Amino acid sequence: MVRLRGFGVLAVIGLVVGVSGCVAAPASSGQVDEIHRQAQEALARWEAAATAGAGGSGFVLVGESTLMVGDDWGPNIDGGNAKMAWYAGLFAGSNPLPSEAPPDGTVQWQDGTTHAVPVISAQQALSDMKAGAVQPCPDCIPLQITGARLTTATFQTSRGPAQVPAWEFSLKDTDVKLDQVAVGGQFSAPPVPTANDQTSGQPWIGPRVENASLDAGGMILTVHFVGAPDAGDKPCGADYTAEAVESDTAVVVIVYEHPNATPAACSLAGALRTAQVTLAKPLGSRTLIDLQAQSISVTAGH
Repeated sequence: MVRLRGFGVLAVIGLVVGVSGCVAAPASSGQVDEIHRQAQEALARWEAAATAGAGGSGFVLVGESTLMVGDDWGPNIDGGNAKMAWYAGLFAGSNPLPSEAPPDGTVQWQDGTTHAVPVISAQQALSDMKAGAVQPCPDCIPLQITGARLTTATFQTSRGPAQVPAWEFSLKDTDVKLDQVAVGGQFSAPPVPTANDQTSGQPWIGPRVENASLDAGGMILTVHFVGAPDAGDKPCGADYTAEAVESDTAVVVIVYEHPNATPAACSLAGALRTAQVTLAKPLGSRTLIDLQAQSISVTAGH
């Protein structure tokens, strides 16, 4: 299964671009106070969304809601048009899809934990897939849907990868299929604050957490992000520490960079780095989020 729409920060790994000898400064006490304010704001926004009842299914999707099954569109279809039509949410079908919702399904995480969830109809899943458009393509030819079947697929969730009910859509002139998450009552994360949102202030610019892992006791989080290739004892290197700001429903994780202060001509090369933080209490059913109140995938330890 290939996921095409992931444009994450991992793309910067290995990128080398010459820059001047500027060294980033560590966060000042004033900045830390502002970061903590933003963290509390993110927790409040998450709490408000949860209180509104959006999280009734206990399932929080992280990342793509549509997955590509297969890696070759084949000779009978224009692959470039197909990909762009998908991104634009352009789908058509000659036969109506079932509008009845199937019985409840099950989400199963890698640690064996399961959770019953409502399953939406194929028609609703198609509507969701159309609504997931990320860029317009007025000249694209819509993809022709020839059928749909209920299956399961691996999606990224706030609790790590999970087998999730999905509607698998067949497409005309290609063996490629599209799996659309079929869980109803999904948690609707708060929208990302816009530049005009005066309450959000100047956003903290620091390493962006890609995902995290949790120890077996549920207390120690290891966060994964892209940072300097070398440790802080080398020019252009940096050390990293993590901090958690917690509530009853979520945990904000913040990564601080502690760069080497030696002037040097550094590159923009990136490497995978980690930092650990011990929580005040086990993560449990709480969701790990960033300063924009967006969920981060956590893989549980065994």
